[in-house]
Amino acid sequence: MQEFYETYRDDFKYPSFWQDHNITCAPHFHSSIELIYVTEGSLEAVLEGKHYTVEQGQILISSSYAAHYFTREQQYCSIVLIVPLDFISSYSTVLSKKAFSDCVCRDVQANREILHCLRHILSYEDCEPSTANIIKGYIYVILGLLVNSVGLSDSAEQDNSLSKDILKYLQNNYLSEISLNGLSRDFGYSNYRFSHIFSTYFGCSLPEYVNTLRARHAANLLIETEAPLIEVAMNSGFESVRTFYRTFKRCFDVTPSQYRGNFIAKQRTRTQRRVSGE
Repeated sequence: MQEFYETYRDDFKYPSFWQDHNITCAPHFHSSIELIYVTEGSLEAVLEGKHYTVEQGQILISSSYAAHYFTREQQYCSIVLIVPLDFISSYSTVLSKKAFSDCVCRDVQANREILHCLRHILSYEDCEPSTANIIKGYIYVILGLLVNSVGLSDSAEQDNSLSKDILKYLQNNYLSEISLNGLSRDFGYSNYRFSHIFSTYFGCSLPEYVNTLRARHAANLLIETEAPLIEVAMNSGFESVRTFYRTFKRCFDVTPSQYRGNFIAKQRTRTQRRVSGE
């Protein structure tokens, strides 16, 4: 699941859930609530520029529109649950305006009950019309336990944060030429100050992050078109094929060819299941 997580995390319409290990992601934010239950080891994460260590049996909570990313400093296994606000109508209004008061739930009893719910959710392969209401019921229980354990607080100030303004700008312009000089000037900072702010919030340099966005774009082209790899690289904003390959492997842990092959194999398996009636 890891190689597809980076591409589709912002596009989920229904809850998505899976078990994974050592998952990483580039700095981003989205409207969905993102929960990661650490089942083994510990997870290193940065949310809104603050570093968090999530130990075994604890839950990382990424509230709606909270800028965050994960690193691979430690080995860990986890259960990932991504919940679009539109799917949880009873909570959507509240959670679109408020954030969880703490990004880590350390309540042992609550987490034990949440793990029980997550395991039931994982028993379903996907969230489909026939299972949506059952999964929604478990998600409501999970959110209720989290609200009771960590509480909610006003998130109005976060909506105008510098980190989100930077991410929005880069998301809208990553296929164009982007330079530190131009971006620093546009945001009213010196090159040194802007570079420091960027690395503090996002844990990487500006070129690294822009290339990550371009790699995500390339991943979409790889599965949506049959274009040659060189053409995919150029249409994704990369100046060289070498940078494209290096960045793609860093982001997805597979080469562009492997990524396309994995997707084709998954599609073939799904088709075979439908034909066989599984």
